[in-house]
Amino acid sequence: MHDIMISVSELLKGLLILNLLLSPLTLCLTVYIAIMGGSHPDSPGFLRSFGITAGFIYGTPIGLLVWLIMMGKFFDFIFQITPIANPSVSCLSIFIAAVLFVVAGNIFIDHLYQFKQGNYMISIVALLITILYTVTLYFSAKIPIPWLAI
Repeated sequence: MHDIMISVSELLKGLLILNLLLSPLTLCLTVYIAIMGGSHPDSPGFLRSFGITAGFIYGTPIGLLVWLIMMGKFFDFIFQITPIANPSVSCLSIFIAAVLFVVAGNIFIDHLYQFKQGNYMISIVALLITILYTVTLYFSAKIPIPWLAI
């Protein structure tokens, strides 16, 4: 079975470049949310709000990428698409990992409430956002930045 492969280093390079390009926006958003969260009378303070906000803004994309790569390599191994030592992941495995990520989110975060209500659109949108994120990382790695030699 011949499948389209994506290099893990390309995804990591794309994450780095995307974070560099979006850093003014994400930094302003992080500080704004931290100030607004820390200024409430019942809040624990600016630093805790800043830590939580930075964790979500910077940690979530890294965590999602780690999930997609790890689960993608697992499914590559299960379906015998590529060996574990190969530093690339198949698109099929990334798609399956994205579906599994959305399903896990529905089970552990939403407790299948939206599924029980018959509302599947939120899951479809979450899957599309996850796939769009991966495609964005892949194409962000193609942006030439001369001083960034990766």
